[in-house]
Formats: sequence, structure tokens, C-alpha cells
Amino acid sequence: MPEPEDNATDAYEIFLIGDTGAISESKPDPVLCMMRRHFMQSPDSAVIFLGDNAYPRGLPPRGNILRKSAECILKKHREVMEGYHGRVIFLSGNHDWNKGRRNGLEYVLRQEKYLEELFHQKKILLPRGGCPGPEVIHARPDLLVVLINTQWWMQPGVRPTGPAFGCSAVSEADFFHKLEDILKHNQDKRILIAGHAPVYSYAIHGGRFKLKHHLFPFTLYHRRAYVPVPLIGSLLPMYRKVFGAREDVAHPRYRRLRHRLKELFRKYPGAIYAAGHEHNLQYITRDGSHFIISGAGSKLKYVIEEGKNLRFGLMAKGFFKLRFGSDGSVLLESWVTDRRHPEGKRMYQKQIM
Repeated sequence: MPEPEDNATDAYEIFLIGDTGAISESKPDPVLCMMRRHFMQSPDSAVIFLGDNAYPRGLPPRGNILRKSAECILKKHREVMEGYHGRVIFLSGNHDWNKGRRNGLEYVLRQEKYLEELFHQKKILLPRGGCPGPEVIHARPDLLVVLINTQWWMQPGVRPTGPAFGCSAVSEADFFHKLEDILKHNQDKRILIAGHAPVYSYAIHGGRFKLKHHLFPFTLYHRRAYVPVPLIGSLLPMYRKVFGAREDVAHPRYRRLRHRLKELFRKYPGAIYAAGHEHNLQYITRDGSHFIISGAGSKLKYVIEEGKNLRFGLMAKGFFKLRFGSDGSVLLESWVTDRRHPEGKRMYQKQIM
């Protein structure tokens, strides 16, 4: 187990892990078991599952062929958190909304109720009710955790707003007004904002491609699909870079969300934004703020390992951990699985504040 630092008893730890919806159903999952070894006895910690909690389509209704597998996956999450003393939070991702289909809301509401019963805990899938948020958790007097539902922007069909759905935000504009109000009035505190979709990314959803994707475009979807399609093959990566699938930063709805978030981060620098969605590990700095992608909980996808604002990028199963010290410091660590060491291998460490 990792050695606690001198101020461990005064620190608040937050574990960030996303896209865990394809963990092993038949045996203990190595990524979640590794993360469990980092848990301390102190309740001053939280685990945030950053969405896509059950592949491929969230939690279907009873009788659906995918229901049993989805239940098993969610129960595996509960098993690994048994005896954990901190706060457990789940966000919803595009797969939890029935992979972005029009009836996605009923899927995410079903998962919310199931998780509440499974963990015997209210307010576990946040923001509640499929609302956009922002939902604030006062982890400590000097530390805010703000949860937002990024899939709300990309989702067709019903998107809840207002008192009728139990949502605090009545519109997109009202959501951003509330989020800016949080940032404006808490500039003396450390703020972690968590959502499923990233603001910046050096991987597929961010429109970053390698030469092989132009020559073998189907490797975008399966790493062994080496079917050569020269010249014409470039059309697929170019389309996703310029126009974007619904889950890509180039898509109009995603672009609108991203544009407003970027404006706020430029206006109020110093915040930390954590996301999943990309199946890799990334740490990016831009305009004085910090952007973490921790979507390597159960699947892997390439990441461009060099970029102007990319400080760390790795395709390996693992998670990020933030340690918020009582002195105002913030330590960022990335841990990945290692067969020789049950607690994993630390691949990155940096004092970011």
C-alpha cells in the first residue's frame, strides 16, 4: 500500500476514475482492486466515478438481454467500495443514457434509483434526475466539488430543466449563470468541477489522430482492424475532426458546451476540471486551469503523447488521485495497474497548487 505522507491525516483525497462500465464480471477487477488499496481509514475522501458506469447502454429495463450484465457490473462497483469510509459519487455518461438514444432519460433515472438502493445512499448519481446541474458538495470549508451533467447537452429527447423535474437550472443560460456564480464567489477556495465529457483532449474525441488512422481508419473503433483504405480512409478521421460524432468535441452541441466552459475557465483561472469519456489518462493545463481525463477504468484507447498543453498522456488502465492539503496545496498522482505490485505503479506526480 502507498505510504501516507506526513500530512495525510490533514488531507482530503479524491479518486477520479471513469468509464468503468466494462470491468470484469467474473472475477475481481484489477483496476478497482488497485484503487481500493489506496483507501485510507479516514472519511476525508471521495471516489468519483466519471460516467459510463455500465456498457454498452446503461441499465436497461427488466427482461432486456443486457439487463443481467449491467446489474452485475454495478454490483461489482458496490463490492469494491464495501467498507470504504468516504463519499461515493457517480456521474452519468453517454452510455448511461442508452448510448445517447432519445429515451436515454428513463435509462439514467433507472440507474439512479438502482444505485441508491444498491449503496443505501441518496444523492449518489449526480446531478440527480438527469438535471444539468451544477450540484455543489462542500467537501471542506476551503474545497468545493461541483458536479455537472455534460451528457445533458448532447442528449436528444427529453432534457430535464426547472422545478417540474426537480432541477435548479431552468435553461442552458441559467445553468451557466449558476456555474459562474459559484466560480465568482469562491475564488478563495479550491474548486474541482467534474463532468463526463472533457473540455480539452489529445485523443479521438478531441479530433487527434495518428497517421495509421488515415491509412487504416477502422482502427479508430478496433485496434486490430488493419484494413487498408488509403486516401479515402482519411475521410473518416477528417469528418470526426471537423464535424464530429455526437460524442466528439467538434459536434455542434458539444462545441457549444465546451465554448462556454472555456470562457469561464479563462475568466476564473485556477479551477480543476475532471472528466472521463476518453479511454486513457491525460493531464492538460490551459489558461491557468487544470484539466484531468481519467477514463481508463476498463477500456483503453490511444492518446497523442505530445502536445502544446499536454503535461501527461498515457494509454494504460488506472486512475488519478488528488490530495488536497490543509495548507492549500494540491498533489496530483496517476496510478496504473502493475502485475508485480497490487497497489499499482505511480506514473505521474505533480504539485499543481
